[in-house]
Amino acid sequence: FAVSSFQMSRMGHGAESAQVARAVEQDLIAIHEFVEGGPVTVLNYRQWEFYLLRYYLHQSILRYRILSLTDHEFIVVGHRNDTATPLTPQNQRLFLYDTAGWLALYRSMYRSVISTEPVARDEFDVYLIDGTLYYLKEECIGTKFTKSIYLHVFPGDLDDLPDARRQHRFDNLDFVISDRGLLFDGRCLASVDLPQYDIAGFRTGQAGANGARGWSIAHVIQGPKLISEYPSIVAHEPAARSEFDLYLDGDKLYYVKEPCRSEDVQDGFFLHIIPAYLDDLPDNRTEHGFDNLDFGFDVRGIVFDGKCVASIGLPQYGIARITTGQYDGVDRIWEIELAPDARE
Repeated sequence: FAVSSFQMSRMGHGAESAQVARAVEQDLIAIHEFVEGGPVTVLNYRQWEFYLLRYYLHQSILRYRILSLTDHEFIVVGHRNDTATPLTPQNQRLFLYDTAGWLALYRSMYRSVISTEPVARDEFDVYLIDGTLYYLKEECIGTKFTKSIYLHVFPGDLDDLPDARRQHRFDNLDFVISDRGLLFDGRCLASVDLPQYDIAGFRTGQAGANGARGWSIAHVIQGPKLISEYPSIVAHEPAARSEFDLYLDGDKLYYVKEPCRSEDVQDGFFLHIIPAYLDDLPDNRTEHGFDNLDFGFDVRGIVFDGKCVASIGLPQYGIARITTGQYDGVDRIWEIELAPDARE
């Protein structure tokens, strides 16, 4: 067997691409020898891998991810899961499992997930368990299984983001349900591991097609922590007062309002940090002269008992001035400025 130039052109050029192709080639040779022409269900793959799969497993009957997994003997997936015990443990990119073991894994996962309460319900029920998000849809069909899901994760401290994501102020973990899960017993179940850093909240959903409205949910992971910290946050005088009282505690900036209603936090918050030295700004912010930490309350704050509280981590560099407030997409609703000596 050998990878043709046509197949290589499908995945791109370069040393790294060639190395990946060789790894996939070796994986498929091992899979081919194991299945011996038996039927194979392929759950997820990259477009260029589709041609390699057809090439190396041409003697097998192949089914692809839009179909529900039922009685095929073998399954190929693009990620490793040792809980289900791969049949090709030495593989690097594509892994072979027996269908019975894979189904047992997801049926067990399903029972575990539904034993808890979802953090939100919409087109999919979304569960958060031990740092992993689970997306569940009962009575799922193939067209739902292959849809893209956006997943934006907002860190408590923006400095925890990879450099390439800092300007966006969130981590992008967008995915396709079929690449992260399984369609089985008439339902869809997928899982995504969240980053290890401290997370303020996340926003996830699907964009609508052809002008149709999609769905979106937001969840504040740090909500319980903010509630427990509230008495200590307001135990001292705020650094500034406006529509929200602003409290500074080390590298954390807190927004507090009491009394407060959900209507008070529907508009976005702008937060502009002017550094003591412009050289401390990220490269993409130098020309603007300030760091942009704008945020939505729905991923950083919580409304409880007639109170509103949100927090965000401030940059580690020296700060000359902080300007913050709320805007409605056109105008600023309120605005306040903090002097550097307000920071404790």
